[in-house]
Amino acid sequence: MKFRAHSELVCPFIALIVLASCQDLGTQSDDNTQQPPPPPPTQEVSFQNHVRPIFQRHGCLGCHGGSGGLFLNTQAQVLRGGDHGPAVVPGKPDDSNLIKKLSPTPPFGDRMPQGGPYLPDSTVQVIRTWIAQGAKDN
Repeated sequence: MKFRAHSELVCPFIALIVLASCQDLGTQSDDNTQQPPPPPPTQEVSFQNHVRPIFQRHGCLGCHGGSGGLFLNTQAQVLRGGDHGPAVVPGKPDDSNLIKKLSPTPPFGDRMPQGGPYLPDSTVQVIRTWIAQGAKDN
Protein backbone atom coordinates (compact mmCIF):
# COMPACT_ATOMS: atom_id res chain seq x y z
CA MET A 1 0.00 0.00 0.00
CA LYS A 2 2.85 2.39 0.76
CA PHE A 3 4.34 1.69 -2.67
CA ARG A 4 1.06 2.60 -4.31
CA ALA A 5 0.81 5.86 -2.38
CA HIS A 6 4.39 6.68 -3.28
CA SER A 7 3.80 5.93 -6.98
CA GLU A 8 0.68 8.09 -6.96
CA LEU A 9 2.88 11.02 -5.92
CA VAL A 10 5.80 10.24 -8.20
CA CYS A 11 3.85 9.65 -11.42
CA PRO A 12 2.25 13.10 -11.57
CA PHE A 13 5.63 14.63 -10.75
CA ILE A 14 7.31 12.73 -13.60
CA ALA A 15 4.48 13.66 -15.95
CA LEU A 16 5.00 17.31 -15.03
CA ILE A 17 8.72 17.07 -15.79
CA VAL A 18 8.07 15.39 -19.15
CA LEU A 19 5.48 18.01 -20.07
CA ALA A 20 7.82 20.85 -19.16
CA SER A 21 10.58 19.26 -21.25
CA CYS A 22 8.31 19.01 -24.26
CA GLN A 23 7.32 22.65 -23.95
CA ASP A 24 10.99 23.67 -23.80
CA LEU A 25 11.69 21.73 -27.00
CA GLY A 26 8.91 23.57 -28.74
CA THR A 27 10.38 26.95 -27.91
CA GLN A 28 13.85 26.23 -29.25
CA SER A 29 14.58 27.58 -32.68
CA ASP A 30 15.67 25.14 -35.37
CA ASP A 31 17.37 27.86 -37.36
CA ASN A 32 20.49 29.61 -36.16
CA THR A 33 19.10 33.13 -36.12
CA GLN A 34 20.51 35.50 -33.56
CA GLN A 35 18.42 36.61 -30.64
CA PRO A 36 17.59 40.31 -30.51
CA PRO A 37 20.16 42.35 -28.62
CA PRO A 38 19.56 43.18 -24.99
CA PRO A 39 17.87 46.52 -24.32
CA PRO A 40 20.19 49.50 -24.27
CA PRO A 41 21.82 50.20 -20.92
CA THR A 42 20.69 53.22 -18.96
CA GLN A 43 24.10 54.85 -19.42
CA GLU A 44 24.22 57.13 -22.43
CA VAL A 45 26.73 56.11 -25.09
CA SER A 46 28.82 59.02 -26.34
CA PHE A 47 30.10 59.38 -29.90
CA GLN A 48 33.26 61.13 -28.73
CA ASN A 49 33.99 58.93 -25.70
CA HIS A 50 32.80 55.52 -26.90
CA VAL A 51 32.08 55.23 -30.64
CA ARG A 52 34.86 57.29 -32.24
CA PRO A 53 37.52 55.53 -30.11
CA ILE A 54 36.20 52.20 -31.47
CA PHE A 55 36.68 53.53 -35.01
CA GLN A 56 40.21 54.63 -34.10
CA ARG A 57 41.17 51.41 -32.30
CA HIS A 58 40.00 49.15 -35.14
CA GLY A 59 41.50 51.18 -38.00
CA CYS A 60 38.18 52.36 -39.44
CA LEU A 61 39.34 55.97 -39.74
CA GLY A 62 42.32 54.93 -41.87
CA CYS A 63 40.10 53.64 -44.67
CA HIS A 64 36.98 55.68 -44.06
CA GLY A 65 38.56 59.03 -44.49
CA GLY A 66 36.77 58.87 -47.84
CA SER A 67 36.73 55.23 -48.95
CA GLY A 68 33.30 54.56 -50.45
CA GLY A 69 32.56 58.23 -49.90
CA LEU A 70 32.33 57.55 -46.16
CA PHE A 71 34.04 59.57 -43.46
CA LEU A 72 33.85 58.48 -39.81
CA ASN A 73 35.65 61.30 -38.00
CA THR A 74 32.55 63.13 -36.83
CA GLN A 75 28.99 62.24 -35.95
CA ALA A 76 27.74 64.45 -38.81
CA GLN A 77 29.91 62.55 -41.31
CA VAL A 78 28.62 59.21 -40.02
CA LEU A 79 25.02 60.38 -40.40
CA ARG A 80 25.71 61.72 -43.89
CA GLY A 81 27.17 58.38 -44.94
CA GLY A 82 28.75 57.53 -48.25
CA ASP A 83 28.02 55.99 -51.62
CA HIS A 84 25.36 53.66 -50.12
CA GLY A 85 23.49 56.36 -48.23
CA PRO A 86 23.47 57.28 -44.55
CA ALA A 87 25.66 55.01 -42.43
CA VAL A 88 23.29 55.41 -39.49
CA VAL A 89 19.54 55.80 -39.08
CA PRO A 90 19.20 57.37 -35.61
CA GLY A 91 17.08 55.19 -33.35
CA LYS A 92 17.15 52.25 -35.80
CA PRO A 93 20.33 50.17 -35.53
CA ASP A 94 18.93 47.31 -37.65
CA ASP A 95 18.23 49.75 -40.50
CA SER A 96 21.71 51.29 -40.27
CA ASN A 97 24.31 50.41 -42.90
CA LEU A 98 27.03 50.67 -40.26
CA ILE A 99 25.56 47.77 -38.27
CA LYS A 100 24.84 45.82 -41.46
CA LYS A 101 28.46 46.17 -42.59
CA LEU A 102 29.71 44.89 -39.23
CA SER A 103 27.53 41.77 -39.52
CA PRO A 104 28.71 38.47 -41.02
CA THR A 105 26.51 38.94 -44.11
CA PRO A 106 26.47 42.60 -45.18
CA PRO A 107 23.97 43.52 -47.92
CA PHE A 108 26.74 44.95 -50.13
CA GLY A 109 30.52 44.70 -50.27
CA ASP A 110 32.69 43.06 -47.64
CA ARG A 111 32.22 42.75 -43.91
CA MET A 112 34.05 45.44 -42.00
CA PRO A 113 36.75 45.88 -41.01
CA GLN A 114 37.76 44.46 -44.37
CA GLY A 115 39.72 41.25 -43.91
CA GLY A 116 39.20 41.28 -40.12
CA PRO A 117 39.81 40.92 -37.34
CA TYR A 118 36.13 41.67 -36.89
CA LEU A 119 34.72 43.62 -33.99
CA PRO A 120 33.64 41.59 -30.97
CA ASP A 121 29.88 41.44 -30.39
CA SER A 122 30.28 43.55 -27.24
CA THR A 123 31.93 46.32 -29.28
CA VAL A 124 29.23 46.20 -31.97
CA GLN A 125 26.70 46.40 -29.12
CA VAL A 126 28.19 49.74 -28.02
CA ILE A 127 27.69 51.14 -31.54
CA ARG A 128 24.23 49.58 -31.72
CA THR A 129 23.28 51.21 -28.41
CA TRP A 130 24.60 54.60 -29.55
CA ILE A 131 22.40 54.35 -32.66
CA ALA A 132 19.39 53.14 -30.64
CA GLN A 133 19.82 56.13 -28.31
CA GLY A 134 19.53 58.48 -31.29
CA ALA A 135 23.13 58.60 -32.63
CA LYS A 136 23.70 61.89 -30.85
CA ASP A 137 26.70 64.17 -31.29
CA ASN A 138 27.83 63.87 -27.71
